[in-house]
Amino acid sequence: MVCIVAMPPKELSSRWRGKHGFEVVFFPSECVELISGKVPESLVNSLPKPEPKKWGKLINGLCSLVKVSPGRAKQPEPEKEGVFGCDLGEHLLRFGRDVPQVVQSCAQFIEHHGMVQGIYRLSGVASRIQRLCHEFDLVQVPELSIRDIHSVSSLCKMYFRELLNPLLTEQLYARFQDAVCASTEEERLLRMKDTIHQLPAPHYRTLQYLMKHLASLAGNCSITSMDAKNLAIVWAPNLLRSQQSPSACSNREAACMELQTQSAVVEFLISHTDVIFCSESTPVVGE
Repeated sequence: MVCIVAMPPKELSSRWRGKHGFEVVFFPSECVELISGKVPESLVNSLPKPEPKKWGKLINGLCSLVKVSPGRAKQPEPEKEGVFGCDLGEHLLRFGRDVPQVVQSCAQFIEHHGMVQGIYRLSGVASRIQRLCHEFDLVQVPELSIRDIHSVSSLCKMYFRELLNPLLTEQLYARFQDAVCASTEEERLLRMKDTIHQLPAPHYRTLQYLMKHLASLAGNCSITSMDAKNLAIVWAPNLLRSQQSPSACSNREAACMELQTQSAVVEFLISHTDVIFCSESTPVVGE
């Protein structure tokens, strides 16, 4: 059973968000029929009937007493409304932005002050990263420091790593794999552009912004030693997430192949940003 928590308009996204226990799932809206009024008889008859058990009434009565007992009532936990660990589309809609503020702030700061060796490869200080994370979660734009340049870059990667649905989405993971494995450069480019245009609008806009940022850094690899390949290696795990179970990826050789494919996808996007996103009109939030 899935609890529906978000139904964006079809113009904004063709997928709805639901929760199955602690797992967040996304599914096509056309696969679900909304029920208004009386529940169809066919659905009622398809549900299993509970079997009567001995002492059932007594147990139910005791359970009701426990539920209403003061001090034992458990208040539902409020849904997280912060910046990190949320759905990208919901986040942008809530703040009325085209691109997340944390991504734009970090990217602009790095483009002005981050032309240093190993940008995005070297990790920042954990305590400083958490402090910046907390300040962004309070809907503030903290003052970034040049001394913490690697903490800023780590924070930017952390935002994408903690998205409920990764930037390139779990649903399109196989398509990105197939696109980068095409036999010719022309076919790879055509398949990649076709797959990117299947992304939800918030993901597309954010990907366009991020790839242009990373492409500009790759152009300064003589200073940073971070070309498109090196940037792809550190960024791929934050943008792509396999739908396979952990047990399926436990094999070391399979995991290495998976990482190589993910890196190849991101490297191709960085290297062909000008062609993939050329003369494209970026959709706005209201569309």
